[in-house]
Amino acid sequence: MRGKERIAEGLNLPKDMALGAAILTVVGQTELYVENFRSIVAYDDCCLCLQSKTGRLRIQGKNLGIEYYNPEEIKVTGRFEYIQFE
Repeated sequence: MRGKERIAEGLNLPKDMALGAAILTVVGQTELYVENFRSIVAYDDCCLCLQSKTGRLRIQGKNLGIEYYNPEEIKVTGRFEYIQFE
């Protein structure tokens, strides 16, 4: 366990708050909400790549679309084939 993770655990803080980890909420294969992302790195209808504080997130699928995004959250729709952390 790394130093920041130990501190978060010792203080009973949620890891997403302490480490800035991305939070993913997936609804079936058609809706994805991502919190704590920094920026959109690449986007087309087959692939979306997001930068977070802890790394990159790649979403592959078909007919991908960004329904909305703001500094706190992004909602992605389409047919997801896989989600990968890089």
